[in-house]
Amino acid sequence: MKYLWDAWKDIRERIQEAQEVFLFFDYDGTLTPIVSRPELALCPPEIKDLLGRLGHTPRVWVAIISGRTLEDLYARIGVPGITYVGNHGLEIRNPAGIHKKYLSVGRQKELARIAKSLKTTLGNLPGILFEDKESILAVHYRLVPKACHANVFQEMDEVAKKWGSQWRVTRGKRVFEIQPRVDFHKGKTVRNLLKTAPAPGLLPFYFGDDQTDESAFHFLKGKGITVFVGSSRTPSGAEYFLDSPAGVAEFLKQFIAAWPPENPGASESGLAGRNS
Repeated sequence: MKYLWDAWKDIRERIQEAQEVFLFFDYDGTLTPIVSRPELALCPPEIKDLLGRLGHTPRVWVAIISGRTLEDLYARIGVPGITYVGNHGLEIRNPAGIHKKYLSVGRQKELARIAKSLKTTLGNLPGILFEDKESILAVHYRLVPKACHANVFQEMDEVAKKWGSQWRVTRGKRVFEIQPRVDFHKGKTVRNLLKTAPAPGLLPFYFGDDQTDESAFHFLKGKGITVFVGSSRTPSGAEYFLDSPAGVAEFLKQFIAAWPPENPGASESGLAGRNS
């Protein structure tokens, strides 16, 4: 991966030549630093202000794509004029309304059984945290002593063996998620959202920090600009990297400064200048 600021001159030229831009951001670890507990990850006021400005910028589309629930994500940011995507793509909120994919009663019962089993086997571990996200169960072990991590990994393996045909176990930064085995991920979400802004000359960006963002990096390879947020030593399919969420905040400032107020080549379609 290349350091984004080392290539900023070329990237800025691509921004200024674009007719429209679609900016995609993960939330935790991208717009806000990773913290010990999910509820402590507050969106900095500066980020809210910058996103608000972009939400009213002609020919700029913005979407936040997170593993958090839609309600939680929107409550943390609350900026109008942009798209919010929760549970990796199962829930979307935009000006057209709120769209959710719900589990069947049978699948809800399965997830409840999995949650009950895990709480029985892991519930006594110090620092373990279970997060019910309606269609997904997250098991956070950031605060669990390292000596107990093997217990967590073993139980996740057991879930994968027993429920693998209906549920998949994915791993993020000190968190496992039990997700329904259906066709959804951030890459597919990006693909679908780009269909809502089909202007020629559209330049997409994607910023993310963990394994769940790799499908979006893969989808946008050769189509846009992908940025991993974290150490350049971390394996990733992104083209560029920034060290931390502070770098993402600086990108937002520099993007606003670089984006031309008027673009003679911009699309005249009714979709131009609106965030879905």
